[in-house]
Amino acid sequence: MIVSVALSMAACLLLVPARGLAGDVKLRGIAIDQRLDAEPLPADLPGIVPTIVRLSIEETAFTGPAADATLARLQDALGLYQSRHITVVLALGHVPAADSDVEPWRQFVRVVAQRSRESVAGYQIGEVQASAVPDVSRYVYLLKLAAVQIRAVHSDALVLQGGIPASEVDWQRRVFAAGAGPYVDGIALDGPAADEDEPFRLAVEQMVALVGREKPSATTMLGPIRLPAAPAAASSRSMDAVLRWLGTSIQVTAFAGDPAAVRATLAAAARLADLTAGDLVTLDEQTAGLRILQGASNVTSTVAHRLVYSLASFDTFLVYWAAPNAAPVDVEITVPNVTTPMVRDPRTGDSQTPTRLQKGPQDNRLRMTLPVADHPLIVDFNFGNSSSLGASVDVRKEALPRVEEIIFRHQQAQAAQDTVLLNYIAHVRIEQHFHPSPADPAYNLVTENRLFSEHAAVEWEELSFELNGAKWTTNRPPFPLVQAEKVLSLPLDLRLNQDYAYRLDGVDTVGERPSFIVRFDPVDPVHALYRGTVWIDRATYVRLKVQAVETKLSGPVVSNDETQIFEPAGNIDGRPIWLLNHLISKQIFLIAGRSVLIEREVRLTDFALNTPAFDRERSAARASDRIMYRDTDQGVRYLVKQGETRVVSDRMTTSARAFVLGADIDPSMDTPLPIGGLNILDFNFLNRNLQLALLYGGVIAFGNIQHANLWGRRFDASVDFFGLALKANDDLFDANGKRSGERVNRIPVAVGLNLGYQATPFQKVTAHYEFKYDAYFRDATTGSSFVIPSSTATNGEGVGYEYRRRGYSLLANAAAYRRSTWNAWSQADGFDASYRTYTKYDLGLSKDFSFATFHTIHLNGTYFGGQRLDRFSTYQFGLFDATRMHGVPTAVRFGELAMFRGSYSFNLFDQYRFDLFVDHASGRDPQGDDLWRPVTGTGIRLNLRAPRNTILQVDFGKSVLPDVYQGAGSMVLQILLLKPLR
Repeated sequence: MIVSVALSMAACLLLVPARGLAGDVKLRGIAIDQRLDAEPLPADLPGIVPTIVRLSIEETAFTGPAADATLARLQDALGLYQSRHITVVLALGHVPAADSDVEPWRQFVRVVAQRSRESVAGYQIGEVQASAVPDVSRYVYLLKLAAVQIRAVHSDALVLQGGIPASEVDWQRRVFAAGAGPYVDGIALDGPAADEDEPFRLAVEQMVALVGREKPSATTMLGPIRLPAAPAAASSRSMDAVLRWLGTSIQVTAFAGDPAAVRATLAAAARLADLTAGDLVTLDEQTAGLRILQGASNVTSTVAHRLVYSLASFDTFLVYWAAPNAAPVDVEITVPNVTTPMVRDPRTGDSQTPTRLQKGPQDNRLRMTLPVADHPLIVDFNFGNSSSLGASVDVRKEALPRVEEIIFRHQQAQAAQDTVLLNYIAHVRIEQHFHPSPADPAYNLVTENRLFSEHAAVEWEELSFELNGAKWTTNRPPFPLVQAEKVLSLPLDLRLNQDYAYRLDGVDTVGERPSFIVRFDPVDPVHALYRGTVWIDRATYVRLKVQAVETKLSGPVVSNDETQIFEPAGNIDGRPIWLLNHLISKQIFLIAGRSVLIEREVRLTDFALNTPAFDRERSAARASDRIMYRDTDQGVRYLVKQGETRVVSDRMTTSARAFVLGADIDPSMDTPLPIGGLNILDFNFLNRNLQLALLYGGVIAFGNIQHANLWGRRFDASVDFFGLALKANDDLFDANGKRSGERVNRIPVAVGLNLGYQATPFQKVTAHYEFKYDAYFRDATTGSSFVIPSSTATNGEGVGYEYRRRGYSLLANAAAYRRSTWNAWSQADGFDASYRTYTKYDLGLSKDFSFATFHTIHLNGTYFGGQRLDRFSTYQFGLFDATRMHGVPTAVRFGELAMFRGSYSFNLFDQYRFDLFVDHASGRDPQGDDLWRPVTGTGIRLNLRAPRNTILQVDFGKSVLPDVYQGAGSMVLQILLLKPLR
């Protein structure tokens, strides 16, 4: 007995360094091909060598009236072989050629795996004919599909690809390149049509080398090799085939023949049990110093041979094929743990000591003379050393699996869950929060829903609808159903097309669960896809979290950044079922020509898995008068009642209309500004994919018409318009208060053109053109000596930049303006003609914090500046100005302004919505005394449901102004009554 760790480690130094050692290879030995409709192998076959039966079954036998009989026959055959301790591999044939056959074939594969999982070791799938190799992409997709189905019900099964003609090396290389490697544990190569020849051996060598590079741990099965009828010939041919590929990834050689030939083959294989039963690797001949000589000639390169080493017994073997009529050969070799060299004859089982055995200066350097024969012979350098013992210590750092393997394992886990999860019901709460502008209050929309999911069909009923505290359970106002484009190809889904590229970014923990971090990016540059990261559990391979950004969006949705959290929703037959539990998304919408950040949160609770009441509960929802939705390949659609049933409606709610009645009371105006008209938001204006936002209030009108998704979806264009039919007062204040006799009345009209370029999902660059006309009039209080400005048109061009991410909004704008005419005005000598042109710029940052549904804190900081700003171009605080502050009248003006605005929105008794505002700014007027002066504005807004399905809004503001503006007034009030229209 040899007990030597050192010697075993020294022997391992001879291994070929380029080839990784296979992992736990489960298939090795001799395979016999059988058909399900043939007689099983006899019971008295030799059982020393590991025997495998490759049992071929046809899909057609599992369809039609004979399906039950076929399944029964399969169960009988598997039970018989299991009782004999014979390993079985089921060969399931080729992949379907027609798309219409894919689903029946998938079910066939799954049913066979379900019925066989207790009795088989593996499955062979994807047979290829040499005369008609299939399209690689389609073949790999179907191969993956089959592997996922098999592993979903038989998690530890081996999946073998094949059989594949050995000559199709280039085709197989493309199969590996298409991502098949992680889905298969081995490959089955077809045997030769007749006797092996040199082209066939070369093709097998190339295929074995390819498999070694692409899938080092793979098992390769070669065959079937057709056996001659004569037992002696069958024995000879089978042993030659087995020995030819020792030490390669061909761990299994398959044969086919009559019972006598099979018996002879297995009897011969029993004499090679020590070579075929364990893991063998090829040794590096240069390191071993191997030389084969005939006389004085070195014939190492011409005499076929194979030098292999057993990882199980630490034995070294040399197999050689020498011409039978040639002279004996001399061999020189270094073997670290040599004991008793012996030449073995696999055909007869005899053994003999090599002649002229010599040992060099070192005991492990040998020279000996070997006999020749018409069949291969084996030099066993450790003959009779059956009790060898070796030990090794693995100190390698844990290696992470390849990302393709992780994805396959996840698909396997997901398919297994989909098999047992037939349906579920859940309660869904959807919250949406957004701020139209820094000066406006937050909008909070909440719906309560009940979701019904049955396999891929998902629909839900809306139980309640709540907007800013106004709640409806029935007869709610219409609300636009605007959504991002449906993403049909999701990350990790198994599809024919390779839509995503994946990479492993390391490991992390989600909660307390170790996980793989897998990054995914879209390959398809055209369609809507996701880009992001998925966290996959290291133990179960289920999804724990997904963070993704949707790309290539269409419609008013510019970007969609979402995070999905998965949690166990219950158990089915002891298996935890992981479902989406929490979703947070931040979407940027183009509304009224402006980007609006909408934060959405979805929570699923109260799961009922595989509930017997599913059909009854869903039918009751469909029979009710509540609004229902269904998730379709085109996106979310209404599921409307049509008689006693529900049908999917392609008619989307794309608009909302409301009648508006109210007034805005600003002390800068002599009379309240009446508002009475329509408020319209239409995402499909004139059915031309235009968006209209309009407030028409009788004496006032402003709005926007926009078109998104221009020129490759990256651009959008919109037109702004504004008009006021009442004269607005413009007073001037200085250190002594309001300057008497210098009031000017003004009627403004403006039209603007905006062109936006969405550089990334979160960054946008805009170009603006604005045309405005200001008509100036004398007031009854205007002094006779005061010269009013000339009515003039102004042209402005500007650029803007937006960055919106993770709830933050960063905005920057700059514009240059030029008045068409600008004559001297006022009674002072301070008029400067250069002020005909002026510039404005601003930079602002906003962030919303939402909690407890209807509680929102909004923070905004903005700087406004400019050059050559006079009385009629400085910043003011009117109802429609970007610098609006609550309670601050229009009369207050500054040429430079640093502003902070904050608001807190909440609900009281779930009926009354309150918004509290605190605004503070410091401003200065370079045309005045150039001092920085503080301005503070406070406000409160009440929103509640009023009779006849109306909504009442009251907005009151009170400000604290600098002394110079004490006469301007410090209270602003707005009252609006909105009546939603259908």
